Amino acid sequence: MTRIALVVLDTLRKDAFDQHFSWLPGRRFEQAWSTAKWTMPAHASLFTGTYASEAGANANSEGLDRPEPVLAELLSRAEYTPRAFSANLMVSPVFGFDRGFDSFEGTWRVNVNSKGITGWRELFQNSHSGAKKYATIAKGMTAGWYRILPSIKTGLAQRLTDRYVRTLFEQPHRDDGAAPLLRSLQQNRYADADFLFVNLMEAHAPYDPPESYRTTEDASYDEVAATLTDDEPDGRLVRGAYNDSVRYLADQYERIFAELQRRFDYVITLSDHGELFGEHGSWRHLHGVYPELTRIPIVISGEGLSGACSKTVSLLDVHRTILDLLNVEAVSRGQNLLGTIDDRFYLVEYEGLRAARLEKMRDRYPDELVRSYDRPLNGLAGPNEYYGYQTLEGWEERGSSTAENPPLLLRELAASITRRDEDRQSSVPVSEDVRARLEDLGYA
Repeated sequence: MTRIALVVLDTLRKDAFDQHFSWLPGRRFEQAWSTAKWTMPAHASLFTGTYASEAGANANSEGLDRPEPVLAELLSRAEYTPRAFSANLMVSPVFGFDRGFDSFEGTWRVNVNSKGITGWRELFQNSHSGAKKYATIAKGMTAGWYRILPSIKTGLAQRLTDRYVRTLFEQPHRDDGAAPLLRSLQQNRYADADFLFVNLMEAHAPYDPPESYRTTEDASYDEVAATLTDDEPDGRLVRGAYNDSVRYLADQYERIFAELQRRFDYVITLSDHGELFGEHGSWRHLHGVYPELTRIPIVISGEGLSGACSKTVSLLDVHRTILDLLNVEAVSRGQNLLGTIDDRFYLVEYEGLRAARLEKMRDRYPDELVRSYDRPLNGLAGPNEYYGYQTLEGWEERGSSTAENPPLLLRELAASITRRDEDRQSSVPVSEDVRARLEDLGYA
């Protein structure tokens, strides 16, 4: 069987990738775009081959709960063995992203209320009692909902190893995926995986590289205040801390990639979205569809693959490429990146702010101001390195479009999509531990 590793380097800007990942071999897609400006909807597109509003996974409708099978489920039905490792809580069993995976492991951020890691806890905290409780447990175990033995084994190994490392070196840095993943690969933990999905968080705020990589002071700040008011941080300081984190990620990923290349026929490396450092008066990835947020790197590494493609492509195309490489039949909006590429137009969506973030913002800022940042905005990526996008102030664009009226084309493309549960405002119920870690990442 063909074996594929799909690695998302979360929050990695295209310019930062170009600067620090020149060593990465493979075919590069220089005009690649995400479908969204933040993690959950981008990964929903990656796993479904649809726009996030079609999949029903965005700020207004969280969780990967659509009825149609997602990527790992399709691969599992085709008798592949899909496994996952994620450092991002937004891409975890908490929000349904473990669907179809034979195992779903994670770092310290993810190992909270997670079926893949601490499933034994939810087994005994279900809402039933007596015989019905144990019948539910038995049903869940049979269906593969709870992976108790892998959970205990993985959890203990991860906690003991991390505790030993922190004690030995006496440093507070807690790696956001790269080091634990490298250890797992060196221990041959994914030897049986035909498909391995990975999300690494080193480039995501709060920027926390090891001491040996730090060239700046603490760069923490309130991105909401920085975006909505004049209370902005030192942009050079923040960008420096981000670059320190990316340098660490690049060095670690070079070792990880060497391990992956030995085990997999193809390694697909990409980002889900970028980051802002005061451009357009905005910070991190709070809102909008600005090009610094939505343009992403995509590289496919494998035997005989090299060079650069300048045609416009989308994160959606990664979904179709994986299906075609593994000979799995399924519906996808994307096209095969290793086939003949049709230089087409793609949509980028912003549905608004998360309910948890809105609640906090309304406690501190005028309702009218908050509502202005909560309204939907869309972007249009197309041939000739074109990108047009809606902003709070109006229409902006880069490059020259082959379309006569790009704003009209954008409206028509957006209107052609059947949005799932468009009017449903929902959020996945989470524990206090999960909520605290989401706040730490700026998701609330």
